[in-house]
Amino acid sequence: MSTSENTTNACRSLAELKIRSRILLKAAAQEKPAALHTLRKFGKQEPPFQHKDGLKAVSRLAGFKNWQHASHVLGGAANIGDDMGVIWYDTKCTGLLNIWCRNYAEAQEQFDQRENGFLFPYKTQFVVTNGEYVRALGFETDHPLLQVPNRNFVEIYGTPAWDDLTFQRLQQAMGATTGN
Repeated sequence: MSTSENTTNACRSLAELKIRSRILLKAAAQEKPAALHTLRKFGKQEPPFQHKDGLKAVSRLAGFKNWQHASHVLGGAANIGDDMGVIWYDTKCTGLLNIWCRNYAEAQEQFDQRENGFLFPYKTQFVVTNGEYVRALGFETDHPLLQVPNRNFVEIYGTPAWDDLTFQRLQQAMGATTGN
């Protein structure tokens, strides 16, 4: 599926990163230390900061390599096995027992053997998880967006349900933006 074919489906998450970029750049223009630190951490060291600098910074904060990577994944253009970033991971998940799989076939096999599990992409790998992992991501297991068919979030990639869940994940990981 190409990005242009999926534009109507996967816009909310990309729009969220663009909003966050504008907020970050506005804060940097006001010389707010946290904004300046964030922009310097992910690229350009001195003002003036450009739109591309803000996009790169918020994309990195969201778990992607850069804006192009975020746009590719969140825009619905990635294929199974492509690098999906680390948006579906949090350091709170480190101590949890999960099943990490190197490919989708292995992940599906492991997932099918577990009742009430979840399947998420992680970079080019996959993780079969449980409710503890989902709670560590900031969701309750009965969250309406998590009630997709069989809880396989690779299977629903590129759909409106994926975009809604990804938008909520951005909100959980990065904090709510005003107006959303």
